[in-house]
Amino acid sequence: MKNIINILTIFPEPVKSYIEYGMVARAVEKEKVAFNIIDIRDFSEDKHRKVDDVPYGGGPGMVMKVDIIARALESLENPGVKILLSPGGEDFNQDMANDLAGENMTLICGRYMGIDYRIREFVDRVISTGNYIVSGGELPALIISEAVTRLIPGVLGDKRSIKEDRGYPIYTRPREYRGLKVPEVLLSGNHKKIEEYREQEAGYGENDR
Repeated sequence: MKNIINILTIFPEPVKSYIEYGMVARAVEKEKVAFNIIDIRDFSEDKHRKVDDVPYGGGPGMVMKVDIIARALESLENPGVKILLSPGGEDFNQDMANDLAGENMTLICGRYMGIDYRIREFVDRVISTGNYIVSGGELPALIISEAVTRLIPGVLGDKRSIKEDRGYPIYTRPREYRGLKVPEVLLSGNHKKIEEYREQEAGYGENDR
């Protein structure tokens, strides 16, 4: 049975574009996962498809309306775990990706100054992908989608790809470039020493993510 990932956004086209490439696209082709990209504007009752309003109490910016997003959520047949993406949420990590890998889920992407705080009454979790601010939840939604999708059995051709992504330094040809050499242990053919080296260096490589 395929996993379902629903993404609620006011910018569906960029999200759709991303999932048409690479590992995620292959997972869709293999029917391991299905993406349902929902345009939040479709649930606005305003003739201009407006989804935001001024904040109570004043202040700059606009706030996305809770009633519109609640209607979008309630329209879903398989919402699974309903996740609000917010800088103030739980920190997303690999353990969380492992937990979500077998679940259907819905990722809610805010914009403007954010979503009316009452939306939290309609979700199961609030998650952050890092201690920073971006303009909307679309990039965090794609980060979570990819991290989870690659863990679904049958998505990656080589199971070692999941296990081996531990953040140790990786090298390939040429053996030496401008005086920068590949560590001798990696050329030794001694698999025990190579494994020990990688365990020691894990977390310091360019593929640490």
